[in-house]
Amino acid sequence: MAKKRTFKISLILEAFHNLEKSYTDLKKNLSIPPEEFVSNKLVLDRVRIDFNLAFESCMRVCRHMSAVMGVRAGSKDCLVKIAGEIGMPQSEKLASFTDFYFKYRDLKDAVSPRELYEFLKENLYLFKEYARSVVEYIKKTTGNTLLIDFDLLKEKARHIKDSVKKIEFVLSQGPEEFSSKPMYYDRTKYFYQVAYDSLYDICTHLAPKFGVKKFGEDCLTKMVESGVIPDSMYSDVLQMTQLKNKLISTWEVPPDELFKELKRLTPKFTAVLKEISSSLGKLLEERKAEG
Repeated sequence: MAKKRTFKISLILEAFHNLEKSYTDLKKNLSIPPEEFVSNKLVLDRVRIDFNLAFESCMRVCRHMSAVMGVRAGSKDCLVKIAGEIGMPQSEKLASFTDFYFKYRDLKDAVSPRELYEFLKENLYLFKEYARSVVEYIKKTTGNTLLIDFDLLKEKARHIKDSVKKIEFVLSQGPEEFSSKPMYYDRTKYFYQVAYDSLYDICTHLAPKFGVKKFGEDCLTKMVESGVIPDSMYSDVLQMTQLKNKLISTWEVPPDELFKELKRLTPKFTAVLKEISSSLGKLLEERKAEG
C-alpha cells in the first residue's frame, strides 16, 4: 500500500522565510518616491531579483501542495488553483498577478518601470496573503498548529544516533589505536560534524516553537537559557559547539586531545536530544490542553 503523501513543513517554512526576506526588500524599495524608483537602475535591478525570488518561493510551495493535494496545475495557473482550493480571499487576483509576472520576466515584453511600480504598489500584499492562507490551511487540516516537521526531527535524530554509534565504535578501540590510525581520526571528525549539524538543525527548527526568536550559531545555548535544555547542561552544549568550530577551522586538534574530547562529549548528544524531546512533549501537551 502506497504511503499517503503529506505536507513537507520544512520545505514550506524555508520557502516562506525566503519570501519574507524578498517581500521586505520589495516593500522598502517601493517606499521611495516613484520618480526615484523609475530612474534608479540599481533599485530596478534589485526589485527584479526580489520579485523573481518572491514569486518562485510561492511557486515552490504551490508545486509541492499541488502534488500532495492531487491538483493538476502548471506554472501559469498553480497559484490561483491552490489559492482557490485553500479558500484564500481574492484568490482570483492571482491570475492577473501571475500573468504580469510572466510578462515582466520575459524581457521581450516591455514593462515600464512606472508600470512595475504601480503594479507592485497595488498587488504586493498578495504575496503575504497567499503565505498566510497556506499556513492557516495546513494548521487547520493537519492539526499541526506549531508547524512542526516531525519527519525532519526523526531524520535528524536518526543521523545523530547513527553517528554517535560509529564514533563510539572507533573510541572503543582505545586511545593508542585511535592515535596510530589517521582513518579513525578522519572518521570520527566527520561523524561528529554530522551529529552536531543534525542537532543544530533540530534546534533551529524547534527554537521558534519555544519562543526563542533571536539565535544563530548559539542556538543550543539559547535553548538552555529558555529552559528547553536544563541549565546544568549549559557547559556541555557550549563545549560541543566549540569542538565543532575547532574541527571545521584550520586549527588542528591533536589525536590524543580529540579522543578525550569525543569520549567526554559524544554521550551528550543523546542526553541533549532526550531533553529537547521531553520539552517538546510538554509543549505539545500544553497546546493540546489549550484546545
